[in-house]
Amino acid sequence: MKQYYIKIKGFPIPVTEEIYRAYKRPVWREKKNKEVRAEREISYDFMTEIGREPEDKSQERIDKIVVDKVFSEFISKKLYEALDELDEEERFLIDERFFKNKSERQIGIETGIAQTTINYQKNKILKKLCEKIKNF
Repeated sequence: MKQYYIKIKGFPIPVTEEIYRAYKRPVWREKKNKEVRAEREISYDFMTEIGREPEDKSQERIDKIVVDKVFSEFISKKLYEALDELDEEERFLIDERFFKNKSERQIGIETGIAQTTINYQKNKILKKLCEKIKNF
């Protein structure tokens, strides 16, 4: 059986494999990160030396982030508008299931309604919401 040691103040201390790996993991991770960074720098330098500038993807990334955020906010707004149009029972079910993160079984127990009925109603409401959002 292989023995594992870690050095503490210069003295080797015997430890289990699990403790050894947990102790060494951050060191290994940093070493790997340095290797990856070095590879990227070499790649960039090499491309520059041969006269090929790597494409600047930073602006594309920024544009994508902005578009994704705007789109996400737009969809969120439409979703909340659609949720406002639900009746009280529908809103209760969606609120319990998705905003309070309760399972269909929990909701069924609390309301005395069968889980299969909760599932059917939830799917019906979700279809209704999708129809309202789809038409934006």
